[in-house]
Amino acid sequence: MMNAPDLDDQSSAGRGGETDAVLTEAVRHVDVIHTSLAGMTAIVIMLLAAVALPVFGKQPVTQPLAFWVMTVASFIGIAGLYILNFRVHKHVTDQARLTEVLVNSLGQGFLFFSRDGICGSVYSQACLDLLECVPANKSISEVLHIPEEQREDFQDWIDVLFQPDHALGFDDVIRFFPQFFSHSQQRRVTLVYKPIYGPSGELSRIVLIATDQTEEYAARQAAKRQQNFAEMICRIFKDRNQFQSTMAHVRDFLSTSEREGLGLVDAPRILRQIHTLKATVKQFNLIDFGEVMHTAESDLRNADITTDEVFVCKLRETRQKIGDALARVTEEVSSLIGTEYEWRGNVREIGEDDIYGFAHEMKARHVDPQVVGIYLSRIAAVPIRDCFHSFERELRELAGILDKQVKPIKFVGSNPHVLTKPIQELLFSFTHICRNIVDHGIETPVTRMARGKDAAGQVTITCSLVNEGQVDAEQLNIVITDDGNGIDPSRVRAKLASVDPDGDWRFEDDQAVIQRIFLPNFTTAETVTTISGRGIGMEAVEAEVKKLGGTVHVMSQLYKGSSFDITVPNRLNDETT
Repeated sequence: MMNAPDLDDQSSAGRGGETDAVLTEAVRHVDVIHTSLAGMTAIVIMLLAAVALPVFGKQPVTQPLAFWVMTVASFIGIAGLYILNFRVHKHVTDQARLTEVLVNSLGQGFLFFSRDGICGSVYSQACLDLLECVPANKSISEVLHIPEEQREDFQDWIDVLFQPDHALGFDDVIRFFPQFFSHSQQRRVTLVYKPIYGPSGELSRIVLIATDQTEEYAARQAAKRQQNFAEMICRIFKDRNQFQSTMAHVRDFLSTSEREGLGLVDAPRILRQIHTLKATVKQFNLIDFGEVMHTAESDLRNADITTDEVFVCKLRETRQKIGDALARVTEEVSSLIGTEYEWRGNVREIGEDDIYGFAHEMKARHVDPQVVGIYLSRIAAVPIRDCFHSFERELRELAGILDKQVKPIKFVGSNPHVLTKPIQELLFSFTHICRNIVDHGIETPVTRMARGKDAAGQVTITCSLVNEGQVDAEQLNIVITDDGNGIDPSRVRAKLASVDPDGDWRFEDDQAVIQRIFLPNFTTAETVTTISGRGIGMEAVEAEVKKLGGTVHVMSQLYKGSSFDITVPNRLNDETT
């Protein structure tokens, strides 16, 4: 028997009791049929015996009484058997009609098809609604609206199923069958396939069950949105300052991208900004906002944008979409995080701009640099490890999305206090390092174990201050290391050969050539995803490092891992306000 999918346990239990009763009744009627056959056989044998007496030299039945007894007994037996079979026939007919009513009342589409892919003449009425056709004697490819160019492959998979000696199981093969029906009214119709086996165990037919799960899917999506909203709120409260900084950077982008004189020459910088902002807003589970950013980035990469006028027009549309998304987010969370700073116990929240503004005021009034340095280190600076909360969370989430495993970040060395506002853009760009580590660096658990590694990848971060305590000479060094695949120099060279066959890279060793990953639009990925593949991430990291007057260097060993060594000044810039 076939169980309809997605029915609640209570209903299933009720149907289970009804099914047992139906089976018991069916067995009883089968017994009646067997009894009828036995009785008919006895009558036939008796009559044949009477007819066969003379054949074997015996005296035939000559007594009228004996003849009439045999005749009456035969007629009574036949009449009784007819009545029994008539009752069985009536009951079976009623059960068949009841079964048809029950099947149609489930609201599911039932049909079956054979090896040639042709549907049988038996189907439920729900097929007319769910599959939008009468499936009888039609090709299953036609019923399921399989594209013409894919029908041959689909039929091949059907042939594989019906081969008695194929290596794949039924459940393995049906994964390549359509799992959803493309309904004209956008209803979510799921498809489930069940086998029917013949007496010798061979596959005889395949039953298709179509179920309308539109309401269930909508309910699950609504629950998922509620869950995402709750997660978003938790993240915002956990990293409130980071969230406010992120929203401020979105507003800065909207204002700077609105100024006059922009053209195609500004496209790389704007695309880098959008790419980075997309990653940072997703850290707070702002999924819809992130998708808007992703669409905006794709729109600005359209090959049809060939003039400044077209670019500015498309940028204006993009800015409007991002602005609308920002307004929705602001409205959504303003009632939760507030729009003003407020007292919390005996701790007052002071704006970062005020903290750094006071430092600039002291410098403008020629306050002793040592005093300014003490102020910055005690008031403005924060532990560097606090800046990697979002990095670690994103690392863990991306690993889950890609079915990989990562351990908690291992911090090595001290936890120096640093000025975060001057390096805020750099910290934002670290999301690209995080994504490259998970997508390209950390291998799947199976691959790691095959290479003798722990199933979970390890990311190590080492932070230190160089020339510590020396005003305007202090340097922050950050080394981010993973124990994954490493960077394959041969793949880097292959990519360079396709874009710059005569370049100087031909004379560089492996460690020198992998520095080319920081080139604009450089990527070894075959496809573009929402995680990586555009070739902007590493370029964005290098751009932020150079803007601070620092250096970035990548070191890698194939199948051992990679390290990003970044050094930037740890001082108050004149631009930091």
